Amino acid sequence: MSTTDTDLGAAAYAAVEKAATGLRALYTPSVLDEAAALLSDLWAAAERHGVTPREWDRTLSLAGGTLEVIASRYTRPPDTERTGEQVFALRRDLIEALTSTEIGLNARPGSRTMTVVDRLQTPRGGYHGDASLVVGIYSNGGWDISMNADGATVVSIAAPATKAGAAEVAALVRTVARGELGNLFRL
Repeated sequence: MSTTDTDLGAAAYAAVEKAATGLRALYTPSVLDEAAALLSDLWAAAERHGVTPREWDRTLSLAGGTLEVIASRYTRPPDTERTGEQVFALRRDLIEALTSTEIGLNARPGSRTMTVVDRLQTPRGGYHGDASLVVGIYSNGGWDISMNADGATVVSIAAPATKAGAAEVAALVRTVARGELGNLFRL
């Protein structure tokens, strides 16, 4: 990779990461990497036509668009619906990652394909402010997170439906449980 490609790659990752902060979903590092690679390639192609990365910002958010395109692979219904066995295996992978020494959260199976994660001090949710977090994975969709309360806001998590993706989701859940992302359940 040339210096120009390295610079474009770093700038693309920074642009995608910035775009992610303004969107209503959570993105795992692998999804951000994929979006940054696509954005870097698009910028490189545009430069061959005399269009600089800064020119894109004048008309549209190419960084946000690439992130949404890549994220939709993981947040929308898959081409082939997952079997119940696959979904429950992903839930087991998630619980294993959440309860690992590295992540250190208390988690257990919930209803259907949900995983209940004991809340820490933040974020507060539910009627009494003490609701646990709930993470789901679905046969006909991707990952999501919400509070374990009726009418709770649900936030999509763009992550691969794989064991590695479950580990990335667990790391994101830890940041939510610690309040590092603020209260993302506010509308």
